[in-house]
Amino acid sequence: MIHIPEKIYEAGEIGETIETAASKLFEFEILTDSGYSVLLEEGRRLKVEKKSTSWKIFIDRDNPIVFRETYDKNGDSINPRITCPGISVVQDDFSHPPFRALDIAIEIDNKEQKPIARWHLDWANTTNNVTQPGPLVHLQYGGHNAGYRELDHPLKVPRWCHPPMDLVLMCEVMAANFYEEQWQDLREDQNWNFAVSTAQQFCYSSYYRKFIAGFSTRSKSILHSMWATEWQRNSQ
Repeated sequence: MIHIPEKIYEAGEIGETIETAASKLFEFEILTDSGYSVLLEEGRRLKVEKKSTSWKIFIDRDNPIVFRETYDKNGDSINPRITCPGISVVQDDFSHPPFRALDIAIEIDNKEQKPIARWHLDWANTTNNVTQPGPLVHLQYGGHNAGYRELDHPLKVPRWCHPPMDLVLMCEVMAANFYEEQWQDLREDQNWNFAVSTAQQFCYSSYYRKFIAGFSTRSKSILHSMWATEWQRNSQ
């Protein structure tokens, strides 16, 4: 059995990983000036909280983490960005991911600044003791296109089973997919790798303990194990 250690992370430590990610993404010409400033400022804000083990992250749609212009398969200009309507970190249960809210999105606009694609990583909501169907942490296509609600995707499903991710891990996804040439050099940088490794351990540890437990039984599928109600039942 793989041993995944239990650890409480402090805001200052996570803030340091965000600062490092911002600096490296800018150094390797992946972030714009404004995107660098937004991400760096969020890292600095968390570092001020130092030893706090609970914190919140919010990246406004009006001031997102903006990546450099790139191009789609047809050669048309696109503008990727990350927004974060809200992440709430609470580390009170090692059997549960260290979040009580998680909503972080990749948004793509065309050269006319109109939305063409959106994905968001989300946390299953519970309202009046009724939990949203789907995995506790899930990836969805679509969501709200601010200012262009007529372009909202009509389907709310599927909700894909997915591990939780923070700003650093979402930035890595952006770099690897939209800026692969730069990422091939970036991934050889040890400061970058240390920041990503810290983010992985913070986000993934509880999730993969649950995944391994689900993988080890034949009484139900992994997807069943990851369903939101299964997490709640086992953490009560």
